[in-house]
Amino acid sequence: MFPIKFHNMKFQSFPGNLMTVQTDTLWLDDIAEESGAEKSSYGPIKSVEKTLLVLEELNRYPVRRVSDIHEATGIPMPTLVRILETLCGAGYVQKISRWAGYCLTHKVLSLSSGFHGLPEIFRPAREAADELTRKLKWPSAICSFDVDAMVVRYSTIPASPLSHKHSTINRRLDLLTRAHGRAWLAFCEEAELMRVWDMLDRSGRYAGTADEIQNEMEPVLDEVRRRGYAVRDRQTEPETQSIAAPIILGGVLMGTLGMTFFPRAVRSLGEIGEQLQSASERLSMSI
Repeated sequence: MFPIKFHNMKFQSFPGNLMTVQTDTLWLDDIAEESGAEKSSYGPIKSVEKTLLVLEELNRYPVRRVSDIHEATGIPMPTLVRILETLCGAGYVQKISRWAGYCLTHKVLSLSSGFHGLPEIFRPAREAADELTRKLKWPSAICSFDVDAMVVRYSTIPASPLSHKHSTINRRLDLLTRAHGRAWLAFCEEAELMRVWDMLDRSGRYAGTADEIQNEMEPVLDEVRRRGYAVRDRQTEPETQSIAAPIILGGVLMGTLGMTFFPRAVRSLGEIGEQLQSASERLSMSI
């Protein structure tokens, strides 16, 4: 079994006594192998991994200082400066000033020019996310399950006047504390749910056995099923709140549709929840 490697551990509680460990980088080759991923015949190039981490971090903000990137990625400062200067020389990053920091250039668009977005089956979900943002102004997102987390595949942040982040694309969200994760777990098949509990137990990121994790989460998931949408754990990024509902297309759970907002600016969670649940129900009847 390949060892699990963590960087910048942050511990966070969720209902009950269980704890989750949030990490910037996580290797779970044994789990990926079970999911059908082909194991690499050689080790990763660490400098490439670090460069990609820097690009991902710069994508999340208009401008980022070296100290901020260092704190977010854990990359040593001397190495980080060399990476940034290399990216500047290649034309992908621009240095604003010594104090302001760095930002991406238009050249980074060439890195995704061959990718054409979500599969066509997600088109109704993209339209639903766009419509929710047009109607409610808050940013919406579409997530899909990936090994041990929910990953943001589409976001209306660019179209929302109330977005609190620059970008969330490809962000990995915890299954137990995040609204998208809870929505997925609540509506996935029983056999899949059992595999997830076992995988989380073996990952070492949570205190407790698979049965203990399941017992802690079942009341939460029962409430999600009753309500029709999930709510993010209050201790996770408490300055904002997220809710999410399942995307069921052709009778198959494909992902989750969610919305993020400032709680103090919303009179009733139920108002947004009803809109989200309605969109989810329409999607289930669209194919």
